Amino acid sequence: MKKIVFPNFLPHEQLDLAHSHESMELNRYRWLALSFLPVDPPVSHLMSSIGLECVHRLSSLHETAMQLGLGICVNASPAWELPSFYRNSSQHFFVVDECMGRRLLECAEKSASETYIFFNYLLETNATPELHKTLWNCVNQKNNELKVIKEYRECWRSGSFELNNTEINEI
Repeated sequence: MKKIVFPNFLPHEQLDLAHSHESMELNRYRWLALSFLPVDPPVSHLMSSIGLECVHRLSSLHETAMQLGLGICVNASPAWELPSFYRNSSQHFFVVDECMGRRLLECAEKSASETYIFFNYLLETNATPELHKTLWNCVNQKNNELKVIKEYRECWRSGSFELNNTEINEI
C-alpha cells in the first residue's frame, strides 16, 4: 500500500503562502464590494466587512511572522490581479443585472470554498507549533466566511435590487 506524503513547508514558506493568498482575497472582496455598491448596498457591505476580516488576518499573520523573526516574509505585496471571472473585457465592472449578480455571488462562494480548503491544507501540513494557533484561527474564520456567503447567495432572490430597508434588516 502506497502512503500519501504531504510536504512540510518551512515556516517562512507557510507565512508567505498564507499572506499572499489573503492579500489576493482582500483585493477580491474589495472589488466585489465596489461591483455591488450601485445595485445592492447590503451585498457591498457584506463584501466590505469580509475584506476587513482579511485585513485582521493579514495583521495576525504579520504579528506571528514578527514573533518568529520572519517579518520580511509578509512585507512584500503580491501583484494585484483581477479575479479570473472578470478577465473578460466585455463584462461590466459594476453589477448591471440580477444574472450578473447571481454569477458573482456563485463565484464568491466558490472562491471562499477554495480558500477554506487552502488554509485547511496549510494547517494540516504545518510543522511549526508557533503557527498553529494563527492557522487554526484562519481556518475557522474562513469556514464561517464560506457559510455566510453561501447563506447570503441562497437568500439572494429576484427583486433584490428593490429591497427596502425593513427587508434588508430581516436578511
